[in-house]
Amino acid sequence: MSQINDIIEQQLDILSRLKVIITEEKSALSDQNADLLLTLAGNKAKLLDSLNRNDEVLSNHNDKSLLTMDAQLSVKVQQAKSLLAECQQLNSENTSLIELNIASMNRLSQALQASRNASSMTYNGKGKTSTISTLGNDIKA
Repeated sequence: MSQINDIIEQQLDILSRLKVIITEEKSALSDQNADLLLTLAGNKAKLLDSLNRNDEVLSNHNDKSLLTMDAQLSVKVQQAKSLLAECQQLNSENTSLIELNIASMNRLSQALQASRNASSMTYNGKGKTSTISTLGNDIKA
């Protein structure tokens, strides 16, 4: 039983670390810290791989029936499920933040393109065309 208990303990540890990373990811999204987001995404992927490997080991374990029959293991399984649900909820919130950031960046990009296109063909003081948009920087009163 100690081996299956160790695997469950590993799952709880991985899920706890995953929750911390997802929480840090939310802060990085709010701060728009791209470098930190990339680091966190790599760490998150590694933890998810570890979680999947442990889950596979548990599902193929000879004593997996103990997960529901043994009271202590059953409590730990419920803790893991609860922690996983928290991670999924936090990750869902981060997904919404990501979508909002992408939409905001798209609106900014469209506004910049519209601004560039609206003033891309102008005339200088001598009547010659120019494709450099100055947005009125060379107006002299």
